[in-house]
Amino acid sequence: MLRTSKKIFLSLLLVSITFSFSGCMGIPLPGESTKTGQNVTSRPNDSQGVFKSIDGGKTWQQRITLEGVDPKDTKAVRLDQIQIGSMAMDPQNNKILYLGTLGSGFYKTENGGDSWYKIKDGNGKLTDSANIYDIAIEKGNPNIIYIATLNVGRGVLLKSDDGGKTWNESYIITEAGKQVNRVQIDPVHSNIVYIGTEQGGFIQSGDRGVSWKPVKWFPNGVKDFIVDFKNSKGIIVLTAKSLFKTVDGGADEEKSWEDLSKKVVSTLNMKVDFAQVSSMTIDNQNPLVVYMTYLNLILVTKDGGNTWQKMDTITPSLTPIGTAPNIKQIGLINDIIYYGAGNALYKSDNKGLTWSSFDIPIKGDVRYTISDYTDKNIIYVGAFYTAPKKK
Repeated sequence: MLRTSKKIFLSLLLVSITFSFSGCMGIPLPGESTKTGQNVTSRPNDSQGVFKSIDGGKTWQQRITLEGVDPKDTKAVRLDQIQIGSMAMDPQNNKILYLGTLGSGFYKTENGGDSWYKIKDGNGKLTDSANIYDIAIEKGNPNIIYIATLNVGRGVLLKSDDGGKTWNESYIITEAGKQVNRVQIDPVHSNIVYIGTEQGGFIQSGDRGVSWKPVKWFPNGVKDFIVDFKNSKGIIVLTAKSLFKTVDGGADEEKSWEDLSKKVVSTLNMKVDFAQVSSMTIDNQNPLVVYMTYLNLILVTKDGGNTWQKMDTITPSLTPIGTAPNIKQIGLINDIIYYGAGNALYKSDNKGLTWSSFDIPIKGDVRYTISDYTDKNIIYVGAFYTAPKKK
């Protein structure tokens, strides 16, 4: 009898310890679910993926449905499990969008985000694990697409002539681990394509990526660049150390480029770590106006880079998480400026004079924003969540 009692006691103690450790460590028990009938392994992640607003940012819906994927398949990769690296909208069909990821390949929607499908390369050049940092679509022929990548450990510019069905390597960086950061099609001459590489190359093709020539090599890598849409010889290049400008397309590799970094620092009266500048955007109405997102600030020039100022934004005071998160990139729709920071969208209808803020129902961080060029109320954001490191 005593032995039996001890066995029962030990069994109960073991069950108690199991439940205690599971509860304390936040480990779900087999079959436990957060919602009725929903197993924890298939629980949707509200922190990541694509979110869409059709009312100018007031309300949001997560758009992560994948075609051909069973929602109950716990092993399938879902759009709420990926990290957004880039987004682009077809210039002739606003229902078609492309989504580049960090390590999960390339996706496409043909119905405004209602459902997505993963692009599979018929040539096998684009891998499922590619990091895709930038996307460029030719305006006159949207079947021509370029993507700036780190693909199988090398920086590669991939080009598709058939809307993403097949891909070919247009430019390859020979140094392992160095990525292609940016790609842009010349806004005046669509046969001209520019890329910026981590290796330091600002490189141009005059025949849609068949052959290439260096415009200039920068010692600290090319993070970003913009091209004047009225005069495409006007170019500003961002490196990890400085900002450079040419007005003649870089005709002379040494004499054509002006270092703007001193002008940025002196007119702002503050130190600027250009490695922390996350993006540059040229105004869609005035090419002399350029915006840079720097930490939690928006820096703007209205004279082509000669003088700079900080835009008055409301990010610190109205950020729901209580701190001033970094701004990754801004969007422009005519006179409207908007940007995501943390889990909110900030929007100005008058080029930054006054601002409104809208909560996005995510725990994560807005990394990319894109607007519908036919309807200013339709905005997409790409977001993902990085858990804070434990101290």
